Amino acid sequence: MKNNHQSPWLSIWLSPRATIARIVASNPNKSLWILAAIYGFTSILNLFQSGSFGSQMGLLAILIIAVILSPIWGYISFSIWSWFVAWIGKWLKGKGEFSSIRAAYAWSCVPFVFHIPLWLLMMALFGQQLFLNFSNGELSQSMISVLFGIMILKIVLAIWSLVIYVNALAEVQKYSIFRAIVNIIGAGIVVTILLILLWYIVFYFTGAVTAHSMTTFHLWNDGITMLSLTEALGN
Repeated sequence: MKNNHQSPWLSIWLSPRATIARIVASNPNKSLWILAAIYGFTSILNLFQSGSFGSQMGLLAILIIAVILSPIWGYISFSIWSWFVAWIGKWLKGKGEFSSIRAAYAWSCVPFVFHIPLWLLMMALFGQQLFLNFSNGELSQSMISVLFGIMILKIVLAIWSLVIYVNALAEVQKYSIFRAIVNIIGAGIVVTILLILLWYIVFYFTGAVTAHSMTTFHLWNDGITMLSLTEALGN
């Protein structure tokens, strides 16, 4: 009974199934735009970092663009990914509606709220250089230690987010944890294949692919699948 009155922002960490059940029963779109902004902000900054956007714009401009576009980018990402999860889920006899499946994904991104202070910390330490390529020997040992600590925190948050997502999806789809994992992997495979096809179509017509844009593709897909380990290593 006590958990029923607890904020979902807190209870989702340790009771994802009960929390998402309450949210879906009352309003599956609860805090959707706030969660989209959280996910979108960190995702856009990661995109800008992997693409070395610091060579094209200043740190303040990068921050402003990330803040403005974050809700829209997050909402689109939530919706596209959840559509594929819902589609694959139907083959697995899932019973969740699209809005409930999207809510499960959105609320699994709550741990990413801690990515925001981590990004701000890195901006304060490295400035615009954060969005450029670091040269060999450019970082001191203390800076490397800080980046390693941030990497570990991001890995922990990514794993926790994935655990929340698997449990929340299993709840809204009304099936087992194992089937929820299969649902996520299946959707991930389909999305990855489509992205690769799209990428080669773009490559065919443009005739040029850079190492940075390949990294951007990988990191965007990494965010979709929730396990942002490559992102953490890249930071």
